[in-house]
Amino acid sequence: MATELIYLNDSYAREFDARVTKNMGEYVVLDRTAFYPKGGGQPTDTGFLNDIRVTHVQKKGDEVRHFLETPLSGSTKEVHGVIDWEPRYARMRMHTAQHLVSAIVLDDYKATTAGNQIHEDRSRIDFKPWRPSQEELKLVKQKFDEYVEKAIPVKTYFTTRERVMEEIDPLRRNLFSRVPAFVKDIRVVEIEGVDKCPCAGTHVKNTNELGELVVIETKSKGAETTRLEYTLKK
Repeated sequence: MATELIYLNDSYAREFDARVTKNMGEYVVLDRTAFYPKGGGQPTDTGFLNDIRVTHVQKKGDEVRHFLETPLSGSTKEVHGVIDWEPRYARMRMHTAQHLVSAIVLDDYKATTAGNQIHEDRSRIDFKPWRPSQEELKLVKQKFDEYVEKAIPVKTYFTTRERVMEEIDPLRRNLFSRVPAFVKDIRVVEIEGVDKCPCAGTHVKNTNELGELVVIETKSKGAETTRLEYTLKK
């Protein structure tokens, strides 16, 4: 049975109740979870199931495996999950900031996001083709901070591949075409009036939660690719 992924509809869910569907000792599978498994450039959530530490979470096919510090009793059929909220929320801010920076660079410099890695304290985005000047970096930060000041809603929802390909602007069509063909319903993260992007990660509800963008450094990664490292200041 597939694990229901609570975070897809509610990234702010910190606690949840679930049934144990598989107990393998080192890990358990639940009928539903709010824990985000590592993937898409975003690290795994950690936390607790009952009083047992969840060290990391993996998605294998339709099931989500919660790896435990100590085994859960074989007689346990139901658990209460608690997410380590501070690092989760930090990554929600960072991931949404990545979408916003990527949108600005795509619109203004026609450079696509070739990869990203999200962390709590600093994150990175690889852009191609882009060799930014200091003035361009200043303009990206200025626009980012303006979008934060405008308090723009951020929505997540599912739509069909056909519908999104009809509605999306040409610059972003390639992002959606990368989604495997067998995926019929695509999860969209939309920063209203700014960007639409396919993504299964966790995000904040409004740009006013992001804070100020701070560009830490940029470095060449070859083949016209630039890595931009950033953090967020509250």
